[in-house]
Amino acid sequence: MKTMALVCGMAAAVFFSTVMAYGNQPDARPLDLLGCTLLGAMTLGVAWLQERPLVTLAVCAGAGAAVFVLGYALSLWAVPPLIAVFSAIAAGRRLAGWAGAAFLVAVPGAAAVVRWDADVAIAVLVWALLVLAAAQPAEVSRARRAYTEEVERRAADAERTREKEALRRAQEERLRVARELHDVTSHTVSVIALHAAVAAEAVTRAGGPPEAAAALQVIRTSSRQAMAEMKAALGVLRPDGRQPLPGSAQLPALLRTVGLPVRLDVEGEQRTLPPAADLTVYRVVQEALTNTIRHADATTAAVTLTYETGAVTVRVDDDGRGSEAPRGHGLTGMAERVAAVGGLLTTGTAPSGGFRVTARLPA
Repeated sequence: MKTMALVCGMAAAVFFSTVMAYGNQPDARPLDLLGCTLLGAMTLGVAWLQERPLVTLAVCAGAGAAVFVLGYALSLWAVPPLIAVFSAIAAGRRLAGWAGAAFLVAVPGAAAVVRWDADVAIAVLVWALLVLAAAQPAEVSRARRAYTEEVERRAADAERTREKEALRRAQEERLRVARELHDVTSHTVSVIALHAAVAAEAVTRAGGPPEAAAALQVIRTSSRQAMAEMKAALGVLRPDGRQPLPGSAQLPALLRTVGLPVRLDVEGEQRTLPPAADLTVYRVVQEALTNTIRHADATTAAVTLTYETGAVTVRVDDDGRGSEAPRGHGLTGMAERVAAVGGLLTTGTAPSGGFRVTARLPA
């Protein structure tokens, strides 16, 4: 609609101004059918200014040069060719734009040489200045646009460089933490596992109490489990790590290291859980059973894993002292871990009198 309005308005201005200009230019050629056709072609050519600037330039330049050479009255018909030249150069079509400008000047100039009329020569000179006045600002506009695009490109490159630098520093920090875990903590846990094994064998040879040997065996097994989990954590910190993180599939192995009888019940249709939810299930059971051993004076525990539509619920019950047992910071950390994946953690006295931990996770 805007293009049609522009074409209609320009056609009215071009035709009206040409008719009016003929009255002040008696030597000009009257506006006949050919002249109307050329003026109509110029105004219609503006309709393709945005989509096909080169087509507009060819039509307007050709028709404009013809109008000038044929001697029609000078008027606003010069506007469409000048707009076409400006648009082509400003859009980055410099070669085509300047070629069109040269054509607009060369054709009338050649006609002036052939006819060698002073008035025509002056008109050609004025016309050449008008064409140059349209082309030169177009060059400025094109240069400004090119400069703006270059600044934006450099800014985008700088942003990508900053992101790469941030990723590089984060990777270096992960590698540093991985080295610390491997060189310090890993060594300490290995020493604990080794000495627990030696102590268990010594207690067995000396005929010591079976409870001590069993406790030392639990320490040894738990230390090995901690080593395995630490290797998995190192696999996350190091880009070349291949150790998977623990999940619900490792719960049976975890329960065997607790040091008291733990029953595992699975309800619902078992399926693969999202990695974050799967890891959270494992950590909730691990922390809950650690609290049971440390604080509850329990003799048995039960873990129930329930698969629901769009969620999974893990519940840990023990037969200990319930909410009367002292609790450390483990429950707080557990609640934060569950909340991080969009879940809900509830704790309190179980119906049987022990302590219950329940986590419901979206999965």
